[in-house]
Amino acid sequence: MDAAKSYSTGSAWDFQNKIGPLIRPPKGDLKKALTTLEPGESWALEPRQMEGNPYIWTGGIKWNVRPGSYTHNTEFFGPVIGVMCADNLEHAISLVNQTGYGLTSGLESLDEREKAVWKEKIEAGNLYINRVTTGAIVLRQPFGGMKKSALGAGIKAGSPNYVSQFMDFKETDFPLSGPIKNDSAILRLAGEWKLKLMWGGFGQFSKDIEKTVRAIHSYLYNAENEFFMEKDYFHIRGEDNIMRYIPVGTVLIRVHPHDTLFEILARTAAAKIAKCRPLIGLPKDLENPAVEFLSSKEGKKFLKGIPVTRHTDQELIDIIPDIDRIRYASYDRVSAEVMRADAKKGFYISRNPVLMEGRIEMLHYFREQSVSDSYHRYGNLGERTGIE
Repeated sequence: MDAAKSYSTGSAWDFQNKIGPLIRPPKGDLKKALTTLEPGESWALEPRQMEGNPYIWTGGIKWNVRPGSYTHNTEFFGPVIGVMCADNLEHAISLVNQTGYGLTSGLESLDEREKAVWKEKIEAGNLYINRVTTGAIVLRQPFGGMKKSALGAGIKAGSPNYVSQFMDFKETDFPLSGPIKNDSAILRLAGEWKLKLMWGGFGQFSKDIEKTVRAIHSYLYNAENEFFMEKDYFHIRGEDNIMRYIPVGTVLIRVHPHDTLFEILARTAAAKIAKCRPLIGLPKDLENPAVEFLSSKEGKKFLKGIPVTRHTDQELIDIIPDIDRIRYASYDRVSAEVMRADAKKGFYISRNPVLMEGRIEMLHYFREQSVSDSYHRYGNLGERTGIE
């Protein structure tokens, strides 16, 4: 409280000031936060307007904020924070994750066990340990959040993938990939399908299966060499800056009458390889050769427990709260009804064309996360002294 109170507030032209003016006089949520208390709350530091200037407010700290309260669940863009009491670290993490937001989160701890639990369970795009939670730098801490703190696919500004959102990719040949280290059921199935193709199997679907086999290899290769790795591009002594990928969660593969078998199988394989929970969603009355393949012997081997459901567009809209992402195969296959409903909910629909190239296609099944950990103590590297 004393540290916050010591921050000079006023004109940005006076360099002694640490808190400058707001971009507009506070209104709505911010005005309420600066001027009112909820039941049980008190001011540890009450904010005040400076010299009658509606743009300049001192910092405020609300004490004893209650779980589920207005202050807990509302994002205030101004100089006011709420303090809550947690029973332990797990409880604190649950309180943070309840807000529905997930831009930045910070932890002060020297306990490696606490760090590990927090990094695994906190739902935010930028994680900071033992350092300030502002000042993200391009590539070092690419910036962007999760849930209501993300826009679109949630690819971070300043990340290696950011420019992909502004590009249209077109494949002209099979993707290149290297050796895959870990054996898996889907890789073995791809090998079986490759042998069967050599003997002229799959008939009308031979091209779709060939593309799927190539895609599976590319997805697995890129998963091992990019998406399952934690990368530090800078290796700054005293600070780890990790870029990593988090599986999206439940992904519904929405099938359209114009979808090819490859587009159905490739999306499902990518979601499975990314360690998401794939579901296949068919239109209510859709019957065609591609859908029939899913019920065949080879289709059942491929799906292996992945649910196949049928629903209308309205039923699809109704189950959105239970899923994390919908993956369509093309821009023009999403109905206007679904687009309008999802826009109102702020729900992201992935609808780029399906690619065999895993470095691009796999982006649809992950969220990016940055972890910045200042492991030194006032310049002392401790156990990591001498580490390159």
